[in-house]
Amino acid sequence: MKCLFVSSEFPPGPGGIGTHAYQISLQLHNLGWDVTVVSRQDYASREEIEEFNRKQPFSILYLEPASTLAHEFFYRYRTLHQAIRRYKPDVILASGQRTVWLVALITKACRVPWIAVGHGSEFLLGRPHERWLTQWAFEQASRVVCVSNFTQNIMLRQNFKLRKSTVIHNGADEKQFVQLPPSEIRQFRQMLGLEQAHILLSVGNVTHRKGHDIVIRALPKVLHSHPNTHYLIAGLPNQQDSLTRLAQALGVQERVHFLGRISQDVLVKYLNCCDVFVMTSRHTEDGDVEGYGIAVIEAALCGKPAIVSGDTGLAEAVVDGQTGLVVPQEDPEATAQAILTLLGDNHLRQKLGNQARDRAIHEQTWRHKALEYNAILRELASSKVS
Repeated sequence: MKCLFVSSEFPPGPGGIGTHAYQISLQLHNLGWDVTVVSRQDYASREEIEEFNRKQPFSILYLEPASTLAHEFFYRYRTLHQAIRRYKPDVILASGQRTVWLVALITKACRVPWIAVGHGSEFLLGRPHERWLTQWAFEQASRVVCVSNFTQNIMLRQNFKLRKSTVIHNGADEKQFVQLPPSEIRQFRQMLGLEQAHILLSVGNVTHRKGHDIVIRALPKVLHSHPNTHYLIAGLPNQQDSLTRLAQALGVQERVHFLGRISQDVLVKYLNCCDVFVMTSRHTEDGDVEGYGIAVIEAALCGKPAIVSGDTGLAEAVVDGQTGLVVPQEDPEATAQAILTLLGDNHLRQKLGNQARDRAIHEQTWRHKALEYNAILRELASSKVS
């Protein structure tokens, strides 16, 4: 059967929506689907994109950047319409706000069953007419898949009249994110000059939503009890300057390290050498939210417990008190206390890390999640045939 996956982003550049699109496409291919992807691929050079695309076992139709929104819309509409006519998919997957708009418009004419994937922020961001268009588009979908109960509840509170919806949490790649031998971890720590340090790690673009400032504000209390603690931040450093100024004002600038964008191979090393993974995302004033937390599962596969903020999709990536700890949003004090709880108890930290890894391997890999997508896609494709 043929599946056309239309996404707003795709690797090799970073981004949770892109990671989701890539992994589901790859796993569906492994399950026997003939997959074609249509997507932009931002935050990477043309050479990186071409090399990445050549290595994939499925086809990728790269969407060029456009100079204006109008040009982008007509270009994407034409490209997608041509792809549907040429490829004749049995079912379409659409991910990303404007992508869902586009697929909703096109499928009104071509009548291919399709799934709209809801991540979270697309239901709260934007001007009123954009939110109205998002609601209209999701209500046209044959099926809606939300990446968390948190995301689904946002839609329900806004009275979306969906045909049918389900929750399939995001996952992580158990082949890429693995526990490394202790000797390799020691060697990497030595290279960093942090062999004896406690290491906190966050992964994600350095933006206001990700809440890195909460951890930085928690550091003075953490350092009072554990003076050799360092906070490492991996991701595009969009707001590095403001966070650096905050760290300087708090006197912790020597303990905060911005790693920038790093490859997955290097990220695995950082995840293995850290003691605690921390992700304290917030709801921003303009409506940006954390729909889930793929990086939390990647850390779990490396045997690391996570501290995450509540009232977000992150809370569904852990079992509070068993694979990690959930703290209130915007609460540096509670965040500091959770960090101290784990840094101060090696047995508890190891226990939660082991339990996080066990749960991730048996429940939270992309292979597990693709099986759920596969069942829905085959159901929809069969309904088209009948």
